[in-house]
Amino acid sequence: MTSYDLKTSFDDVFFIQIIRHSSIVNQKLMAPKRSIRDEIQWRAKVTFGIVFLIGSLVAAQIFVIQVFQKKKWMAKVEKVQRKPMKIRAQRGNIFAADGRSLLATSVPRYRVGIDVTRAKPAYFKAKIDSLSNLMSSFFQDRSAEEYKELITSARREKKLIFVALGNRLVDYQERQKIKRFPFFREGAMKGGGKFEQLERRVMPFDDMALRSIGKLDRDTQTKGDFGIEFSFNNYLAGRDGVGFFQRLAGGVWKPVNDSPEVRPEAGLDVVTTIDVNFQDIVESALRNQVINTNAKYGSAIVMEIATGEIKAITNLSRRGGADSTKKFYLEDFNYAVRGGTDPGSTFKLATMVALLEKAKIDLDDNAGFCGGSIMHNKTEMTCSEEHGNQTVRQVFEHSCNIGIYNLVKNHFGFNNADNFVSYLTRFKLDQPVGFQLKGETEPIIKNRKSSTFSNTTIPWMSIGYETRLTPLQMLTFYNAIANNGHWVQPLIVKEVREADRIIEKFEANQDPTPICSERTAKLAQEMMKGVVANGTAQNINTGFCKVAGKTGTSRKRENGYVKNQYYTAFIGFFPADNPKYSCAVIIDEPQGVNLYARDVAAPVFRTIADKIFAYDVALHPAKNKPSNIQKIETQEQAGYAEDFRTVGEELGLQNTPSTAGWVKASRNGNAVSWKRVEDTKDLPNVGGMTLRDAMHILENKGFRVRYSGLGKVAEFAIVQPKVVALVLK
Repeated sequence: MTSYDLKTSFDDVFFIQIIRHSSIVNQKLMAPKRSIRDEIQWRAKVTFGIVFLIGSLVAAQIFVIQVFQKKKWMAKVEKVQRKPMKIRAQRGNIFAADGRSLLATSVPRYRVGIDVTRAKPAYFKAKIDSLSNLMSSFFQDRSAEEYKELITSARREKKLIFVALGNRLVDYQERQKIKRFPFFREGAMKGGGKFEQLERRVMPFDDMALRSIGKLDRDTQTKGDFGIEFSFNNYLAGRDGVGFFQRLAGGVWKPVNDSPEVRPEAGLDVVTTIDVNFQDIVESALRNQVINTNAKYGSAIVMEIATGEIKAITNLSRRGGADSTKKFYLEDFNYAVRGGTDPGSTFKLATMVALLEKAKIDLDDNAGFCGGSIMHNKTEMTCSEEHGNQTVRQVFEHSCNIGIYNLVKNHFGFNNADNFVSYLTRFKLDQPVGFQLKGETEPIIKNRKSSTFSNTTIPWMSIGYETRLTPLQMLTFYNAIANNGHWVQPLIVKEVREADRIIEKFEANQDPTPICSERTAKLAQEMMKGVVANGTAQNINTGFCKVAGKTGTSRKRENGYVKNQYYTAFIGFFPADNPKYSCAVIIDEPQGVNLYARDVAAPVFRTIADKIFAYDVALHPAKNKPSNIQKIETQEQAGYAEDFRTVGEELGLQNTPSTAGWVKASRNGNAVSWKRVEDTKDLPNVGGMTLRDAMHILENKGFRVRYSGLGKVAEFAIVQPKVVALVLK
């Protein structure tokens, strides 16, 4: 077919369609028109038919669902209303060294709220004012009118069913009090008052050793954010369980059965090496000094020499500005573990130990002349004063930079850096101590391969510059010297327990090879004693406990050394003649007139040593007289058995009650026997008890107590109905 023929056929089809359409239109125009009434009736019938058809289909489908598909859809509803939910495991506790004092634990806290749809209108109207007044008085965050408007508007608008009340979580005792308020005493289903239980981590000793103990992450409160909480999270966290819960009216979920699909496993307890009494001593002494000197921050650590156990550790940072009216100090950074900087003159101990090891010099050997300054490759090294001719001992006691320079130059030289650095490596100063808390700063001890190594590095390194060490790393070296050359790794967690069962025990790593000879260690100890007796720390050569150590004052660097900004330190051990503890005190950027370590850090060390010396009875063996122990042990006593066991453990008493509850001791010669005080409905036997214990027992029995005298209960009797008189002697 040609294109002409194709076009012709299309035109014909179009013409035929026009003729047909015109015919239909003419037929409609010629048909008789229906009336408006008929049109309405016709439309109504069509609509009714459609509605009837749809209704029939819906009814048929309902019938099918109810009869034939009931089980299928009920199973789906059950599935929607029931679902597996996580059951959070209880987190383990963190204990102090005694295994009893809690440093961190989890306690229940409650969010208070109300389902505004639950109460009936009459009850709501009658009690809303009372509830608003009580909530306002309890939380003191809104007025009674604001509470009423908050609850009433939510009930009226029906946009928010559950309304949170109060600006904080409440504890159990507060929860019990609120349960007596209107809407709450009627229960969640009738009154609408609800408590959502949440686990919250608390530190019973407030923020004591906060950066070392740690906290949980703020968002989920399920994992450690820093400190022991973070580093030992795998032990503490436990394992969450899974259980099926069913949704009840009001959005409440309850367990479907008592046995979850997967039971939660509670976290394990962690026992630290921290002594809460030592910690309080250290923190108090440091806080007083950083406040007095308006310092940028302070840090202090006490370590047991033989075991490496950290008995106390604290870090205090100044916040709120330098203005005395706004500043405050808190633990927000662990400078002891992460605060690496130039250690200053405390590093001179490492230099002197290296010299003693290599050159076998004696303390009374001549160390050269100090004129107050010296030039090294066109760079001036200065000293605090002109010391003149000095011995090796005097160089260390006076912390003489020029004396150290002369000794290093004579015995090591400055051209062969590897020789001097090899001793620092032997002292383990070039590596982390491997502390149990994660995040320890890497030390920096330069060598010839270091990018910033220069011809001034060794002279300045020998006096404590061009290095980076943390207080803990320096203390670990000093601890080794106090331990006659035996290096011990610092330890802050000693056990992981499940209840009373030890799951894992940690002991400090101890290098079997000493870092120096015993002769060198003894000479170094002697030099540190001389610092306090004759040198830069003579001002603390007082007190009850003889101490030894080294002062260190280094200038701060910020694109060069800054005038009148110092990092001060005192590191040493005590008692000096029979050392048990090593200690480091760091105070950064003190302000005032006396800015050197002797006046800033050393007095804090003295305070810590004296108070720990007074507290630790093991340091005073002569005062533990057997006669006194025997006298205590054979006294007739009455009281709570657990109290006697605790006292007996502290004092080393052998005879303590093995039973529980209230007990009474009787003596037969030197023998002591314990008998349980049986609970009776009548007047209990409180003879021999302290007033506190006697009142506890009697008042729990409903008695009112009157007493006279001092001491323990000698006589007791009922003088009036439900009134007991005690005579104390």
